Formats: sequence, structure tokens, C-alpha cells
Amino acid sequence: MIAGRGWLLMVALAAASGAAHAQDVPSAEAQARILDLLQQQSLYRDRVDWSKARAELAAARDPAQTRRLLDDVIQRSSGGHGRWISANQQRTQSQRAQATQTAMGAATPQTDDARSGPTARLGWIKVGAYMDDRTQSQDMQKQARKQAAVALQARIQAQDDGNRCGWVVDLRGNSGGNMWPMLLGMGPLLGDAKGADPVGMFLLADKRQPWAYREGAVWLDGKAVVGSRNTQYALRHPGAPVAVLFGPRTASSGEASVLAFRGRAASRSFGQPSAGYSTANTPQRLPDGSLLLLTGSVIADRNGVGDGNRLQPDVIVAEGQDATTAAQAWLLAQPACKLP
Repeated sequence: MIAGRGWLLMVALAAASGAAHAQDVPSAEAQARILDLLQQQSLYRDRVDWSKARAELAAARDPAQTRRLLDDVIQRSSGGHGRWISANQQRTQSQRAQATQTAMGAATPQTDDARSGPTARLGWIKVGAYMDDRTQSQDMQKQARKQAAVALQARIQAQDDGNRCGWVVDLRGNSGGNMWPMLLGMGPLLGDAKGADPVGMFLLADKRQPWAYREGAVWLDGKAVVGSRNTQYALRHPGAPVAVLFGPRTASSGEASVLAFRGRAASRSFGQPSAGYSTANTPQRLPDGSLLLLTGSVIADRNGVGDGNRLQPDVIVAEGQDATTAAQAWLLAQPACKLP
């Protein structure tokens, strides 16, 4: 996503990812910029004593202490969602980013039950994390997002043979990344084909920024964020019921994807509470080439409901049990799936 035109959603990466460069610290100029940005724009900036934070950083005795102090300020002001990413880490994460891009367009494994019997009438789409490769140019990143979304819509189209009466959208393993290719890829399932109404929004201190899917693109505040002439597929049965699966590994953009279905007619969610990072980050490039993921808004559903915390499914499925069975049973009980 282009900074300034929208929000990038991303859950903090695994601790092991940061451990390889534990002594990396921003330059003095970048540190000052980080504090200014956080104080002015971070969602929970009132949780930090900024004068004290600056004094403690100025008195830090070594890089390790500086890093600990910065991480603490970022975590408190972002509710645990923001992060500083060094230039070294961006290069290290390039391979992981490419893996998520490939996986998003991969075929979904299907069980024998999904190929025969009543559940053969249900479509199944698994949507995982998607990370931008920040070592690429902006144009290459944009193209990669489009390709991932095209592949996801192609999976929907391949299953939509006229016999699908309902759909399962599996977001249980979606830990975040960039939300736009996810929304674009899932577009045919989000509801109103004309896209007159938003499917979600960002809640800032002084305004709302709605996002919608229409005309083969995802729109933010009336401007197209990502789109393609190859992402305009429409379901054979528009408005078919959708069951959404999510759980504790569903975070950030994964949670945004869940919220895009909340409030949709004929939609119901199953699983366990999400990770609790339903806030939005925007990437801020710093003077030394590092990056600050700045948490500046709350993600809300199409009705403007959202609080930045864990999402609760409509139907809670006990730990250790598969939400798939409950989701399929609900879908097959819907009017669209009842046999004559």
C-alpha cells in the first residue's frame, strides 16, 4: 500500500524475527522522528509521558537500553501492534513476504467430505497472511498485490460452478500483513456487487474512512487502493450465505477481513476469539531507511462497530473442536441451501 493513501495492517512479527538484529537501533534523527510521530498520531498516545520518554532515551547508556526504551514506547502507544523495523530486518523478511504472496494464491487442500456428499455444495476459500516485500519497488509491490488478489478470485471462480449454495471463508491462520489484496480477492463474497455501501472502515479521532469493494477494485475514502480488470468476478448466486472461520491466530489484517463480513446479510462467524490486534498501522519511512509501523486507527465493520480488541465469533466452538462442522451445518440449513 502507498503511504498516505491508506492503511497497512500488520501484526508484530515473531520475536525470533527481531532477535537476529537485537542491537539494531534507529539513528538519532530517526529516534527523534519516531517520538514525534508517535506523540502526534499514535492511537494510544495518552498512555505515554512523552517528556519522560525523551529524557530516558537521552540518558540511555548503550544501544540495548535505547532499543528497550523505544520498543516500550512503541508498544504502549500502539496497544502492542506497532513496531520499528530496521533496514536489516526488512531484507531478512523479504523471503518470508514472498512466501505469503505465493501461498495466498495456492490451491486450498480439500478433504474427501468436501468433494462428495452435502458439503460438496459448499465453496471453501482459505485466506492466509499477505506481506509486502519492502525490498521491491513500489510498482513491483503493487503488481504483487494484484496478482495475489487475481489468484484468490480465480479460486472462487473455479469452484463457482452453479452448484455452490454457500461458502466457507477460513481466516484461522491469517496473522495479518496487507489487507487490500485479501479484500480484493474476497470481493465476490463480500455482498453487494454494486459496492454502494462500505464493507468496513477505519475510525480515527476526528473522522471515519470507509472502504468498499466495487468495479474490480477496493476503495478507501472514495479512492481506488488496488484493483485489476481481472478481479471483477461476480458469483452465480450473489448474496449466497457465508460462514467465516477465525480464532486466536487471526490477527490484524486477518481481523479486518473478519470485520468485512460482519454485518453482511446471510453471514455468520464460527471459532474462537481473535488475537486482538484489530487496529490499523501505516508504514512511516524514517531518515535512516528503517520503518515505523504506526498504529493510528481502529478497524470497524460496515456499521462502524469496532473497538480495537479481540473479535468474538457469533458461534464459539470449544478449543480442540473443529469449527468447520458447525459452519457447514449452519450453511446447509440456510434457505439458499435447502433442497426442494
